[in-house]
Amino acid sequence: MSIFRRLLSDAVVYSLTPLLSSLVGFLLVPVYTRTFSPTDYGALALVNTTTTLATIFVVFGLDNSSAIWFWEHPEKHERSKTFSSWLAFTTVTSVAVAALALLLRAPLSRWLFDDVRLSGLWVLFAVNLVAVNIPRIGILWYRMERKPWPAVGLGAVTSVGTAAFGVLFVVYLHVGLSGVIAGQAIGSWLGTIAALIALRRVFSVRAVDPPRLPPMLRVSAPLVLMTNLNWVMSGAVAYFVNFLCSREDAGLYQVANSLSSVLGLVIFAFDQAWAPLALSIREVPVARRVYGVTVEAALVLGLLLAFAATAFATPALLVITHPEYVPARWVLAILALNTVLINIPSVLSVTFAREKVTMPLAKATAAGAIVTVALVPLLTTRLGKEGAAAAVLVGTTIILGLSFRASQAVFPIDVRLGRIGGAVLLGVVWTGIFLATRRFAVTLGPMIGHATLLVLTLAVAIAVLYRRPLREAWAEGRAARGT
Repeated sequence: MSIFRRLLSDAVVYSLTPLLSSLVGFLLVPVYTRTFSPTDYGALALVNTTTTLATIFVVFGLDNSSAIWFWEHPEKHERSKTFSSWLAFTTVTSVAVAALALLLRAPLSRWLFDDVRLSGLWVLFAVNLVAVNIPRIGILWYRMERKPWPAVGLGAVTSVGTAAFGVLFVVYLHVGLSGVIAGQAIGSWLGTIAALIALRRVFSVRAVDPPRLPPMLRVSAPLVLMTNLNWVMSGAVAYFVNFLCSREDAGLYQVANSLSSVLGLVIFAFDQAWAPLALSIREVPVARRVYGVTVEAALVLGLLLAFAATAFATPALLVITHPEYVPARWVLAILALNTVLINIPSVLSVTFAREKVTMPLAKATAAGAIVTVALVPLLTTRLGKEGAAAAVLVGTTIILGLSFRASQAVFPIDVRLGRIGGAVLLGVVWTGIFLATRRFAVTLGPMIGHATLLVLTLAVAIAVLYRRPLREAWAEGRAARGT
């Protein structure tokens, strides 16, 4: 099987896990937006944002280090030591952070919600945090083993459990906001139990190797900084909107953020299949070309999806949510493009991983985060939630530019910037056409027809632009068969 065919087949299967997770989140959006006001949704957004922040510290980038150690120490018992040590570290740190949240639940509620009655949300946050990252460890093990279907099944346990219990608590038992977090916690614990049972021969207390953790943590430390900075540019913005505007605006921002994150599925699917494959072919002569085509494909396909999100923003919010959430349409358009751009450095990161160099990526992220933090208060104060989204987009663009420049210095790959520029120009032209003609589509039916026509014509234009290079890339992939 050619390299490109392997990548495509693995991407399709690996995409099922994030697809299911995002599909569950997507299906829960109309349930929750029809049950909760934007103000209440803002409270959920702040709790989930804090969960993301805590996860950064309890995982500490060990997914990246574990992948590297997996390939460098291929003996079965060595791989078990690597993943058992990661599991032990994450479990201990999760319990510590959860205990801190329990102690500070009242101050957190006053500070973020201005309502101490919501302190129970932090109890459920603590219960969820202890388990939420363990299925992730099991999923990575199966990815490294090139066993995508068990990874999909493990992810499905968590996603389906979260959805089922969330709907049960919110819709049928009318528990309210607590029901959402309780559903997440139960889904996480179901996934944890499934992972520990399925991988009982991999995870073992005896296999925990404390001396192995320091070098793994040293490799991952710059990525922790990078991930924290990414969180500042995405999740932390909800805090800014909450304090500078209102909790209602924070809820609108989060709805747009949740819907736009669905666009990351395709790129995420590439990344899930791409990381193991890229590391396994790092010495193959055609690697530079394969890396370059992958980056181009992820970026251009992402830009097409971002335009589609912009064109369908208003009808999507009308159909999926409630009319009171329609003011989030321009935030959705901006964050859709941001979702595309922020995922590209993760595709580029394999060039750093193959050389065990992570600091350049961290520096690029730091630069973008600094710009974002500087712009968010200014633009949010003047432009509201849309200004906050614009500040994030500016920072993300800086990260992408600096990451690409650094990756070319570490391991140059064959990326045709002119061809990417042509695709970007097509997107800009089509966006201009959309803005100039959208006044002719003021009702739902014409809105959808108008958006569909524009998206399809742009897809055809990009397909024409990339027909020849994709054909050449496919030929190179076939030539590399058996390597």
